Amino acid sequence: MAKMSIEFEGLEEMIQKLSKLGEDTHAIGEKALVSGFEAVTPNIQGAISPHRLTGQTEGSLVTTPNISWTGDIGSVDVGFDIPGGGIASIFLMFGTPKMVPDQNLYNSVYGSKAKRLMRKSAEEVLYEAIRRAGL
Repeated sequence: MAKMSIEFEGLEEMIQKLSKLGEDTHAIGEKALVSGFEAVTPNIQGAISPHRLTGQTEGSLVTTPNISWTGDIGSVDVGFDIPGGGIASIFLMFGTPKMVPDQNLYNSVYGSKAKRLMRKSAEEVLYEAIRRAGL
């Protein structure tokens, strides 16, 4: 499972402004992380679907956002639940001596497009919160 967090230029300032206005920054952060999660998960579902044999790996795809906080830093699990049947996803993404890696599957979880999509979705949520707050 990959952990994704949101980082972009000006994020700290946005959070500080929202906090000064009395906004619940943790709730806004969670909403932003959920938005990013919902943006990248369909691409992962599409990338794993050609590999359906038993459905176990596809079934281990995390479809419910699990947000965790370490202090003021929030992150969300994206990808496959390895102990829950997703171990094959590692072999599919990275390959084996006899199997070529699936670059499309890898990119859907770890690629720059997935990271951009996550960041863009989260930024939209944060900017909307700022607009509502009147900044």
